[in-house]
Amino acid sequence: MFKKQVYLLVALLSVSGCSSATTYSVRKPLDVDVIANLPTTLDESSGIAIVNGKVWSHNDSGSKNQIYQLSPDFKTITKTLTVQNSRNYDWEALAQSQRYLYIGDTGNNSTRRNGGIIYKVPLSSLNNKRTVKPVSMLRYRFKDFEHGKTYQHNFDSEAMTVVGDQLWLFSKNWQDEHTKLYRLNPMKKKQAVAPEGNYPVKGLITSADYDPNTSTLVLLGYRKEVLLGYSFIWLIKVKDNQIDWSTAKYKRLRIYSQWEAVHWYKDNQLLITSEKNPLAKAMIATVNVSSLMKGSE
Repeated sequence: MFKKQVYLLVALLSVSGCSSATTYSVRKPLDVDVIANLPTTLDESSGIAIVNGKVWSHNDSGSKNQIYQLSPDFKTITKTLTVQNSRNYDWEALAQSQRYLYIGDTGNNSTRRNGGIIYKVPLSSLNNKRTVKPVSMLRYRFKDFEHGKTYQHNFDSEAMTVVGDQLWLFSKNWQDEHTKLYRLNPMKKKQAVAPEGNYPVKGLITSADYDPNTSTLVLLGYRKEVLLGYSFIWLIKVKDNQIDWSTAKYKRLRIYSQWEAVHWYKDNQLLITSEKNPLAKAMIATVNVSSLMKGSE
């Protein structure tokens, strides 16, 4: 999270007036089409999953250990499920395979822990009325971990996705604004992981999603500058289970908000959500990336 920076930036840029979001001019940014303000229960939406056409989300650190299903217009919550035997220390991401939903308790702004927990929930249990029970908890630790000061280290993680039979976890590097890739085995309850790639993403990565149909990974993030920051995405091809950074395409987003979650949607669109700030409610929006997918930009 980066509330203090966003609040100051939004306040400074709002002098010209705005409605539910703040915009400013950047070179050829991608348009962000806000669909709705999220219900107040999801003021700190940090992850998205789409299961059988239904959108699920959750809040981040210190919130309830619950996941929420949104209505088709995204304005109300149609179902709330409590995740048994869990704690929301800092839930930051959702990822899904054909059989399971993974809830990532992976946030680590202060480096109080050297890893995290991922809850593995059967997709079939999302039909339950009130609760779901994880079939396992995946506990991981970073082999390269070093303690650091809050917001001044490289061991925060808020982005997670499924690629093949692996969970890919991306770090949020406060120190150097790169991201590291850690591969996790979703069948292994305890594991130590080492980075298998270090990528110059020019910012802080908050979410990731992989589309197996197009072999395309999307990373969502923001620059940490207080006055001249902006949100952005990266689109990168994955070949033979490896990131092909030579294909990486970078685009700024027109609306700078606290965008925390991304999911491939439909017709080469991304679905993204934001947390609330003093001048804007939590939002859900789409970003059309057709031109990037076709290579016309």
